[in-house]
Amino acid sequence: MRTIWRCRRGFTLAELLVALAILALVLAGVVGIQQGALQAYVTGSNRVETQQNARVALERMARDLREAKAITAASTTTITFTPPDPAPPGVPPSPDVTYTLNGTDLQRTVTGGAAQVLVGGVQTLIFVYRDGGEATLAVPVGALSNIRRIDITVQTRTEETAPAGGVADVRTHIASSVRLRNF
Repeated sequence: MRTIWRCRRGFTLAELLVALAILALVLAGVVGIQQGALQAYVTGSNRVETQQNARVALERMARDLREAKAITAASTTTITFTPPDPAPPGVPPSPDVTYTLNGTDLQRTVTGGAAQVLVGGVQTLIFVYRDGGEATLAVPVGALSNIRRIDITVQTRTEETAPAGGVADVRTHIASSVRLRNF
């Protein structure tokens, strides 16, 4: 019976410890790679979110302002205008529309109605007014009828917090210039 036990050789304690150490190093590497990939995904997702928010806000304002019939109030952070009036003569005109930044919400308000939040996470909203000769008009604009072009700048940032060790503040800056068609 002694020969049977001699043929059965197992692993020594030292060999098991070396194998466990190698396994631990491999697992640590896999976890590190996974954490890096997760962080890259979150950062990319936040960047896309801020870009989409800025683009949506800018496109909506630009579309409305291009068709504006008259500017009724203008400041660096708020603009109020009269949209084109599709109603036939004798019907009350369209109410004015106002774009303004309230906290971090870009709001669109139709006179007499409730404010509609277009996008959140907006840090900065700036309007710059120019006349027909491309000269910048001082705010408050004295003669609103002189406005021919509006430069709009929007800066957005993520509204959610990043995971521990992540990039929490992803910002997007986007600008556009709108030439008023009906002036």
